[in-house]
Amino acid sequence: MDLFTSTPAPAVPAAPAAKKQKRIDLGPVRPNRLQRIGGAGLIAAPLLFTVGMLTSPQQTSPGTAGYIESLAADPALSLVSANALHYGWVALVFGTLATLGLLRSRRGRIFLPIAAVMTAFGAVQMSGLLLSDWFLVSAGNVLSIEDAVLMDTVAKEWSVAIWQFSGMIGGLVGIALLSLALARAKAVSWWIAPLGFLPWVVPAFGLGPVGALLGFACYAPLMIAGARLVAAR
Repeated sequence: MDLFTSTPAPAVPAAPAAKKQKRIDLGPVRPNRLQRIGGAGLIAAPLLFTVGMLTSPQQTSPGTAGYIESLAADPALSLVSANALHYGWVALVFGTLATLGLLRSRRGRIFLPIAAVMTAFGAVQMSGLLLSDWFLVSAGNVLSIEDAVLMDTVAKEWSVAIWQFSGMIGGLVGIALLSLALARAKAVSWWIAPLGFLPWVVPAFGLGPVGALLGFACYAPLMIAGARLVAAR
């Protein structure tokens, strides 16, 4: 062995690949009293929507005439459905604005307020649109079906279309965007956020009570956010 030649040092293992960044603790949620109450609205709204869907009379024939006939066939059940849907949208107005109490950092500080205001505006519009059900229940029982359809057609002048579509876009699309915004703010998990696109889509497949219950499950992002607001210490 050559005494002047040093023995090579053992190879130092290469540093492992960068580990995944640890989850940052953003601290506790500290909503105020009104935001806690609003959190209850995020839980109540899906429950009321589901009651409204489960009690909605089955439409047996297509078109406006079929819709009016279905409402008039069981006035009591129709009014239970209309009231549940109406107050579901009212509860959602308070609930969406209360989600701002879940902000704990810069994450979602822009996206969440925009989504909350959009959803609240749509919910106000949608709750007002339910008033037509009260009129149609009475019209279907007092007037002939032809006159009831005519009354509904005449009442829907052009500005009602703006009211209707702004409510649908603000309310239905707003729920989806709000779910994504809650995930962005780390208030709910990303893997459940896409469910916010489905609560009003699933029942449209005509699955009856099963569809209504599946739709209820799709409100999970809102209900989890509401539970966090209510349970915050």
